[in-house]
Amino acid sequence: MIVYTVDPIRKDVVAEHQPLLNDDQNDTLLFEKLEEYVLSHYPNPERVGCPSPEVLKRFSDTPREVKLSDLKDLHIFKCAECTRALMELRIQREQAKTP
Repeated sequence: MIVYTVDPIRKDVVAEHQPLLNDDQNDTLLFEKLEEYVLSHYPNPERVGCPSPEVLKRFSDTPREVKLSDLKDLHIFKCAECTRALMELRIQREQAKTP
């Protein structure tokens, strides 16, 4: 007979992420959680290694036209300042669409 045990710590982690199962097609909740994590864990007030504001704007407007190298690889996933800038650009883009 094989007996399986449930690690209570892992069970809590899985339960914590259950809401992601109900996310929309754009993975909005997932990206909101990612933004929260980056904002709280990766401060970069000196903006070391950040892509230019122009690159971030282009990425916000037409992401398919921006190369990963333009974004300095995955820098934006480890930089609170870039995340804040992209959040603001997204808000501005959405406001511009509203008549």
